[in-house]
Amino acid sequence: MKRLLVLIIAIFAFFAQSYAQDVEVTAQFFNKTMYYPESSKENPVYVHITVANRGTETLRFKLADDRMFSIDFKVFDAKNKELPATEDLIRKRTMQQTVYFREIALESGEEYSFTENLKDYVQITQPSIYYMEVIFYPELYKSKFSNSLVSNRMSLEIRPTPSAAGAGIIPVTPDNAA
Repeated sequence: MKRLLVLIIAIFAFFAQSYAQDVEVTAQFFNKTMYYPESSKENPVYVHITVANRGTETLRFKLADDRMFSIDFKVFDAKNKELPATEDLIRKRTMQQTVYFREIALESGEEYSFTENLKDYVQITQPSIYYMEVIFYPELYKSKFSNSLVSNRMSLEIRPTPSAAGAGIIPVTPDNAA
């Protein structure tokens, strides 16, 4: 009985490992610039995410129309403390709702890419250097324990918000020149 159990576990581990090697998730900054701890709309941090099929078989996965059900961002500070998720992300994932998705099939050597705003997923309130990675859920997000793939780790520098006192030139418009 023990041998049968060990054999079953070994088979599952083998196939899980071969699946993970055939799929590659990579992340890079879409337009790297200076980032500040402002709101998502004022100073977005766009991340270009690519899912690539490196295997010989066709890769099929689900991609939600609302990408918050397909990916997640893990962001850590220099003390290895994880930053909290945004209220919008928590609300969407805990609400009972229908999640619309499309099934995507990638042949060998094909890639699928899209761009997401990091600040829609994580609250960044302090200037610091952070480390981030993307978690991709091929079968959509159901819980923290869902089947997932992790991307490469990147560093993100959030600078202090510039103030008017630090500016060398103060902009003057005709309205306030008088």
